[in-house]
Amino acid sequence: MAKIIETSEHAVEELLQTHYYKTSYEKLKNCYLDILERLRVRVISIDDNYLEIFAEQPHMAIQAKIIEQTPVETSIDFYISAEYLFGNKKKAYGFIQTIYQEIEKSFELKGLSLHK
Repeated sequence: MAKIIETSEHAVEELLQTHYYKTSYEKLKNCYLDILERLRVRVISIDDNYLEIFAEQPHMAIQAKIIEQTPVETSIDFYISAEYLFGNKKKAYGFIQTIYQEIEKSFELKGLSLHK
């Protein structure tokens, strides 16, 4: 059974709150794509019109939405469908946490859920 994990402005858990970074859409998108490549996550499609990147790895489908609020404030959210026999939530949370940690090596975190 698939477990859906989603980040958003209104999430209660800190990890699942929308993260905002001091950068532009293009820079954050390229950083995210580099991270996926290093993690060996397969990119399915990049849609710059809808600001979405679809990727997958075994047992997990990942949709990232990157939105440039201003030229120096860009957010990223995830919608993940995980299908593991055990540990759906743990593996999806681990993926999100890894992505945020890697992004923060390149860009300053401005805050969480800044536009509730």
